[in-house]
Formats: sequence, C-alpha cells, structure tokens
Amino acid sequence: MTPSERADRAKQLLNDPVLKGAFSDLRDKLVMQLEASVVSDVETQHEIALMLQLLKRIQSQLLSYQQEAAIDKHRDKQDSFIRRMRQSLT
Repeated sequence: MTPSERADRAKQLLNDPVLKGAFSDLRDKLVMQLEASVVSDVETQHEIALMLQLLKRIQSQLLSYQQEAAIDKHRDKQDSFIRRMRQSLT
C-alpha cells in the first residue's frame, strides 16, 4: 500500500460513522469502568488507563497517516515549482 493509498484509507476510517461510534462507545465504557472501580484496585485502573491511551493512539496514528500524505503532496508541488523556476532561469 502506497503512502497515498494509506492516507486515503485512514481518512475514510476517520470519517466512518461506525468506527467513530465504536471509538466513542469503547471510550465511554472504559470511563464507566474506571469510575466504577474500587479506589484500591490500582491494577484495574492502570489497565483501563492503558486501554484509553491505546484507543487515543490508534486515532492519532490514523490522523498521522492522513497528514503525512498531505505533507508529501505539498512537498511534491513545491519541488515541481522549484524545477519550473530553475528551468525558466536557464
């Protein structure tokens, strides 16, 4: 999969209402579990915190794929402009 294809797929996933709903539902359930956990149950609280962080990292990674493609596209456009300017000067 090319970076451009990966970025397009990441964009589709980030905009997918089912996936958005799944992320939101999972987060809500984890927060409810955290709130319901006994204060002395540090291990459970730690596991839930790790799951919340992982959920956020998945979303961040998808966004990163999308942004990388935008940066590459801009860089290609800039390189093309520079090449044209160099050619016009020679």
